Amino acid sequence: MNNITITRVVSKNFFKDTIENIKNLFGKNLTGYERMINKAIEQITEELNEKEINLSWYRYEVTQLTNGAIAVVLYGDTK
Repeated sequence: MNNITITRVVSKNFFKDTIENIKNLFGKNLTGYERMINKAIEQITEELNEKEINLSWYRYEVTQLTNGAIAVVLYGDTK
């Protein structure tokens, strides 16, 4: 087994980030951020498939870097 780490950083534009901040004031779902996380996970999954990497276990970690930018990191072990 080998450890593997893949990181993707995604961001939104200023206008969309402002709309998400307003939604947050009213307790609404932050769909823009949800789409950002899903986009990063899709990119990581594509890389795993392209490199034909099979994992025995994995987890994702999401970190906010700035307003409107996040890092999604996959940690795991290959089979």
